[in-house]
Amino acid sequence: MAFITGFSGAVMPGPMLALVIGQTSAQGFIAVPLIVGGHALLEVVTVLLLIAGLQAVLARNSVRGVIGIVGGAALVYMGQDMVRSAAGVSLDMNHAQEAVPWLKLIFTGAAVCAANPYFVGWWATIGAGQMAHTAPETPSEYFAFYFGHEMSDIVWYALVGLILVTGRNWLSPAIYHGLILTCGAIVGLMGLYFIWSGICFATRRQAPVEGVAE
Repeated sequence: MAFITGFSGAVMPGPMLALVIGQTSAQGFIAVPLIVGGHALLEVVTVLLLIAGLQAVLARNSVRGVIGIVGGAALVYMGQDMVRSAAGVSLDMNHAQEAVPWLKLIFTGAAVCAANPYFVGWWATIGAGQMAHTAPETPSEYFAFYFGHEMSDIVWYALVGLILVTGRNWLSPAIYHGLILTCGAIVGLMGLYFIWSGICFATRRQAPVEGVAE
């Protein structure tokens, strides 16, 4: 689930994609893992803060339901927006930039995301909604959530990097538009599932606390 919904942010043009294209053109494929690594470090902090803030409140089904509905609505909106705007979105592979030192590039990868309002909005709605829906409890479940999300970034930006370093036009406008349409449709359907699950949680009776009469 985290892997699929992660593409809703990864494939759309933005500052991180521009940075990947510019730095891969300037210094080769090594720029991709450095930028994505910086982004992943930022998201480690984001997920930990999300866990700390939601762990207690997710014990209540009503709260899980509301968060799930909000996150689902955000996914539905994002999915329809991807489908609606797919034909007008272009992938410009000609962002020329000066090479940035490796350590600075890692921090830059985090900085361009932290400065993007879309990043905060995504985690406040869709990221929180996923966590409310799945309610992970063990460290391995939290890691699966985090790892799945990061893999969508790794797969997409690695593909962009390979296209640049090989000089091949694997991602024609038609293929790119089709990819956005497909992702948008899947994301929208998943959003509807989130909303339905959120309604189920919101209308479910809260289980009594152990040892306390209902």
